[in-house]
Amino acid sequence: MSLSDLASLGSFVSGVAVLISLVYLALQVRQAERNQRALINEAVITRVSGMLLGFAQQPFVATLAKQQSGATEFSAEEIVQMNWAMRMRLLSLQDSILQHKNGLIDAITLENSIRAVRNTMLQPVERALWLRNRSTYASEFATFVDKMISEAPPAKSVAPRCFPRSFSVSDMPIRAGREYCAPCSSVSCLQSALC
Repeated sequence: MSLSDLASLGSFVSGVAVLISLVYLALQVRQAERNQRALINEAVITRVSGMLLGFAQQPFVATLAKQQSGATEFSAEEIVQMNWAMRMRLLSLQDSILQHKNGLIDAITLENSIRAVRNTMLQPVERALWLRNRSTYASEFATFVDKMISEAPPAKSVAPRCFPRSFSVSDMPIRAGREYCAPCSSVSCLQSALC
């Protein structure tokens, strides 16, 4: 084997080594992208969980129960609480939409964010607060929220929206097509269309 043959063989081996390195690098980049997406999805869920924990504290939980019951009369303090809660929910949704557009969160996380906000925007008081604060949001996002609201009819008030004083799993009847119904201690509520 001549020196030029050895040089050619060395060149071939180094080319294969470079190719293997590039394949390995591509795999590492792909794995890093997956890990980054997982971290961002986890951050969205952590943010929402933190908001929910805040909403579960007194006195806001009383305001939330009042709002969900279809009430239309609120104190100034309750309106401020609901404004802040709406702002947090909507900014979280906006962030989820932007991250999804950039390919950083998955469709399931985005859909969960949209459905959670859509559900709260069914309440008449939420719609009124939205109209009052709409101008404080970017026009593209405000248009998105307007469309979301227009596609869902406002919730009808149900007396008193079945917020039980206590809860037991036995209060959750199983209905066809659904695993569980909203927990109620009222017989009339259990027989209503809510279930």
